Amino acid sequence: MSYLPCELHCHTVHSDGDFLPRELQKEALKDHLALIALTDHNTDSGCAQLDDSIIPAIHGIEWTTYYGHMLVLGAKRMVDWRNATPDNIDAKIEEVKQADGIVGVAHPFQLGSPMCTGGRWEFNVQNWDNVDYMEIWHTAFSFDNYENDKALALWTQLLDRGHHIACTYGRDWHRIESSGHYGCTYVDIDGEINQSNALAAIKAGRTVASTGAKLFFRAHQRGNTYNIGDTMRRGMAVFSFFTDLHSREKSAGTEEIEYKTIRVVTNGGNVVMESALTERHVTIELKRNHWYRAELWGTVNGHSKIFAVTSPIYTK
Repeated sequence: MSYLPCELHCHTVHSDGDFLPRELQKEALKDHLALIALTDHNTDSGCAQLDDSIIPAIHGIEWTTYYGHMLVLGAKRMVDWRNATPDNIDAKIEEVKQADGIVGVAHPFQLGSPMCTGGRWEFNVQNWDNVDYMEIWHTAFSFDNYENDKALALWTQLLDRGHHIACTYGRDWHRIESSGHYGCTYVDIDGEINQSNALAAIKAGRTVASTGAKLFFRAHQRGNTYNIGDTMRRGMAVFSFFTDLHSREKSAGTEEIEYKTIRVVTNGGNVVMESALTERHVTIELKRNHWYRAELWGTVNGHSKIFAVTSPIYTK
């Protein structure tokens, strides 16, 4: 179990970014990332210029439409995005699945027209079980980003409806920025760091969206250990938390930050328990057909804020 820092939403000169593909990889290496995904708007032409000897990269594309932006990672053939509409999106996602790709919702509450036409998610998805992940946070953190608050709430609603969807952070990286607080997605990549293993981890729900600090957990029950993304039985379970509060401090902003507690959250966004960071193991009674995620909380300039969110474990 590693949970490596990754950036799953990047652009180059092949769409509206400033980087050449290998320049992007070199900047990612400087930023101490373990893996990136190249997701240029409506083209994968830059993927042929990637060099995995610099840093491993997922080949992807960001479907950029008038009804929302959808991230498609690892598809073995190009699926035509041009005829995607609000009412045929399930069929289009199924085409991506048949091409062995995974699907993510990009910045679902991004400001729409006239600033960024199509950036807001307006597709009428019926089969959310075919959606692998959602960007619950994106771009630089202001800690007053209401788009992110709404995305987190939407993801929670979908979990409540029984869908197993991973959470991610998307920097939506286009160029070198002179300032700002940028997070990452921690992905539990098993084995070699490469596209195949990263896609498997995301699909399995082994992700953490973070402003920088690392948080993940394991759950122990009846002699078995369960990881984020797994499904387990109801009943008593011991949660073991792992944190690295100094991870990626170089990408933090200038705010005064204090990390304080870990929360376990379940259906409806209800807090099951809250413990000090020094408490590494807690016992929780899990209910049937619920989800449970961990959240890292503290203060930014004295105001209570959330810093990291894990994808859930689930009960049956």
